[in-house]
Amino acid sequence: MTTNVRKQDDSAESTWEGRSFGRRVGDWLSPRRISGIYLWIALIVVYSFTTSTFLTGDTAKTIASEQAITAVIAIGLTVALAAGVFDLSIAGCVGLGNVVCASLMANAGMAPLLAVVLTLLMGMAIGLANGLLVTKVKIDPFIATLGMNSVLVAAVALVSHQQNVVGVPKSFQDVADFALLGIPVPVFYMLALALLVWYVLEWTPVGRRLYATGGGRDVARLAGVPTDAYTIGAFLCSATIATGAGVLVVATIGSGSPLTGPTYLLPAFAAGFLGATQFRPGRFNIWGTVLAVYLLATGVKGLVLMGVDTWVTDLFNGLALIVAVGLSGLERRSIVKKAGGAGKRPWQSRFGRRARPSEAERPSGSPRPKEGQA
Repeated sequence: MTTNVRKQDDSAESTWEGRSFGRRVGDWLSPRRISGIYLWIALIVVYSFTTSTFLTGDTAKTIASEQAITAVIAIGLTVALAAGVFDLSIAGCVGLGNVVCASLMANAGMAPLLAVVLTLLMGMAIGLANGLLVTKVKIDPFIATLGMNSVLVAAVALVSHQQNVVGVPKSFQDVADFALLGIPVPVFYMLALALLVWYVLEWTPVGRRLYATGGGRDVARLAGVPTDAYTIGAFLCSATIATGAGVLVVATIGSGSPLTGPTYLLPAFAAGFLGATQFRPGRFNIWGTVLAVYLLATGVKGLVLMGVDTWVTDLFNGLALIVAVGLSGLERRSIVKKAGGAGKRPWQSRFGRRARPSEAERPSGSPRPKEGQA
């Protein structure tokens, strides 16, 4: 029976490979996969005709630089979303990482490298606390991380005394204050992080098991995946990356601000859910998230240059989040329906061809693997 199931899985996986090159290209260019790219191009064309200041190098550099930090935060959040958990504490992690790193350098006179390491360790501790609250104390992720975010906001006020932290060494500011090939260096930091996380999620057993955890915790646990460990790991990644983004803000603006953090929450979630409709519909993925960040930023920037009031940013991101969640839900229901109608199990479409049967579902009657195996 196991052999037959694996043969069916291999046959399903070879469907893509068996298609002609033209059909593959057609699939990848389908609006269902890359509608965001088409919309992005359309926005650029419209704004180029409606405002003379949009299609300039300065505008492109501004969008690229300003949104690099948002993209970093969204990448970390995507890891948590892929594991099936919400992390609302990322805003507090960004804010606390920002003021703590600045305070360690400006007020405590600590070396920049040591200050960064300690700040990242603090972020790991926050992620560990979130993970333990969810997996061991059994608190809903939404409630646990919402409460943690409130605690972190209070910590930001305590550390900064509600004032900007100034006096960051110029040498540390140089980390983000230069450009390569005319592109601000934070963009390259973001791309390097995106490549690393994308590789782990898409091409390693860790990523496959993480997706399995998010797609069906009980099924993954029965298949031998240590779901609690992967949930904790997802929170660790999300909080650590968000804290690192706070450090990058210090290098970018040269100070710590108690107001840093909350403004990143909504754009990050909007990008995460909108990204799940791109490239691999129905699945949270890194490049979809990055595309969504810059798509939303382009939409907002164009409206601002047209003279629309600044409140349009919250309106645009809020509507984008609502639409993205709606589209993501429709896509998932469609995938499950099609999988059932075609005789495939839902996880095959949900997790893509890289998820093996032993990692997502095991036929009844087969021996249960030991804990930690997949």
